[in-house]
Amino acid sequence: MALRKWHADGATAPLKGSDANRKPDFILLPSSIPDSSRELDWRDVIVFGEMKSKKTTDTLRKSYIEGVGKTALLLYAQDGRHSAPYLRMLGHYIVLTFFDRGGSLSTAAFDIHDNPDFFLRILLGISTAPIETIGFDETVFWDRDNKKKKVLVAWKGSSSEDDKGNPTVSLEQLIFISDTLHGRGTTVWAGSMKDPTSLMARRQIVVKDSWIDPLWKFTEGSMLAKLNDANVKGVPQLIHEQQVQGPHPSHAEMKVNMSMHFLHRLVSQSGGRQYQLCVLSRLLTEPLGIQIMAYSSLAQLLIAFLDYVQIHKDAIVKAKVLHRDISLLNLLLVIWDTSRGDSHRLDFLDHLPPETREHLQAKIQEIPYRGFLVDWGYAIPIDVPQTEAYTTPEPEGPSTSPSTPHHDVPPTSPISPPNTSTSVDNSVPVRIPVPSEGMDRVAYIVLLELKDVHEIMLSMGRDPLPDRSQPSVDTNPLYRTGTWSWMATELVMAGAAKPIAHTAGHDLESLFYVLLGICVLFDEPHRPKPEAKLAECFDVYFNTFEPSLLKTTTIQSKMGWSYNIIQHISPYFRPLVPLLNVLRERIVLPMDFVDDSFRSDGPITHDEMSQALLQVLCSLDDQFWVPHASPAHAKEPADYNSDHDVRSIASEPDGSSELSDASQSAHTP
Repeated sequence: MALRKWHADGATAPLKGSDANRKPDFILLPSSIPDSSRELDWRDVIVFGEMKSKKTTDTLRKSYIEGVGKTALLLYAQDGRHSAPYLRMLGHYIVLTFFDRGGSLSTAAFDIHDNPDFFLRILLGISTAPIETIGFDETVFWDRDNKKKKVLVAWKGSSSEDDKGNPTVSLEQLIFISDTLHGRGTTVWAGSMKDPTSLMARRQIVVKDSWIDPLWKFTEGSMLAKLNDANVKGVPQLIHEQQVQGPHPSHAEMKVNMSMHFLHRLVSQSGGRQYQLCVLSRLLTEPLGIQIMAYSSLAQLLIAFLDYVQIHKDAIVKAKVLHRDISLLNLLLVIWDTSRGDSHRLDFLDHLPPETREHLQAKIQEIPYRGFLVDWGYAIPIDVPQTEAYTTPEPEGPSTSPSTPHHDVPPTSPISPPNTSTSVDNSVPVRIPVPSEGMDRVAYIVLLELKDVHEIMLSMGRDPLPDRSQPSVDTNPLYRTGTWSWMATELVMAGAAKPIAHTAGHDLESLFYVLLGICVLFDEPHRPKPEAKLAECFDVYFNTFEPSLLKTTTIQSKMGWSYNIIQHISPYFRPLVPLLNVLRERIVLPMDFVDDSFRSDGPITHDEMSQALLQVLCSLDDQFWVPHASPAHAKEPADYNSDHDVRSIASEPDGSSELSDASQSAHTP
């Protein structure tokens, strides 16, 4: 049994491991961490709690909100964790809350004096429970012998195994982790495995864990399979996709596909409160890219955007797939490797005069990095039946808690009482044991009828795609997808009960916003503007976390465009101003709101956007083709948004991790 210690030192000094200064009143740490050997760190915290002098409606609400914020910090700091318990001591009352990516569950406030046995059970349970039962993923573990963090996969193509013979992938670096409590909780690592074509070399891959909505029929792996089969260049190559297994909440000896429906079963009996149902997926792809923000010249930036437009077009034309989530973090650069059969996409040069084409082609071939469009998790096939618009009713009873996702949040499909007008498939495939037959069978179960004996089984990767005859949540026009900072105006304006079909034009509009955002984010390659300058423009229009039309109205306004946007573009980016003006006039200026509805001219096409980008590329002086060296102190970003080391409670280099012991019994699905 793992030993742990409660500490109160965090109440006086903010914990490390986070950009925010937060001081939990008490924390539970592994006993292997000496009391005074180092500063307290969120990455070491197993459980935290807050204390208030008394229990009132106000302290219940405030302490809950505090817990939401601090749990988000905790999960952001620990890449091998999905949920966390949280204790509140309100006078002589105690409340236990459990947060995960789907919502929260709380006990009633119990009087410690009247229920001392309940109080002791909570403390002992949290202090001694197996670590995987309090939110840690036992498939992400520290390999003491090789001093590496590893992840288990249910894929026999891996030549690395744990001591149980299960396939594993070594994790080299944490390159992205979601900083929001609810939603997909995406975590991305750079990893490696033995290259089957070489005795010594290792193959660099990307491992991505996400909590996905089981009502979405089309997973990211299935979309990548379509793209790869259609030979679309500039997208990740699918290696493997699976659901991740963990212990059954009631029967720890059973391994089941990790899902929130066990908790949903409890929530469905608690006054109609909504809860987000998710299952955990694991995706393996290659190659590993770097951020578009690592561009080294203006020419490289323009070529990358030409690539993004062409990739997006090819995905639609060749694979019938629409991306639907264009954002700054989803636009990467990748080194083109001819040994993989990569070839530079130069189709956008075809209509140029021969001499100009040959001149540009020679220059472009000298640039090693090209555009790479990732994160196809919200993509859908465009050759499937479209769902009729439907609304999700508001829950009856008390208002939902601050952690409960609103029904109109774009990337979610919350669970709520059934709606008789719903025209989408509201069921999920589950594995049902049939003891009399000595086997399992797969059946479709309506969400509200899910039980703890049901294990959700999704089509993943190259599995046969689900029956397309029944529309699904993926294609429902009431569900918007994207990132608020870069989302197309029409999608931002769409309120409740206003169906909007996501189109290619919306994605191209987002591409324009990302290009514009980069122009006001940097003074030149590798040199972001000072914080004070960013606060005047970029932070106002491109660093938002809620729906806002401020960016659109500012761009539409002649004075707003000149004073608030163009004025903040540095001399290095001035050659792009004519391009930005063309895209503004074509995309944003025609927008209007008439008779309570959005109006605009026909959306910009891929060819129009490519021609506008190419025209500026052709006119660039040679100085803008010269790469800028990154500062010596700068660390080249591996991917997405982070350069965190692969470290957490699950991967202590000294071998003291509790999870490294607990995960010895882990096995693949």
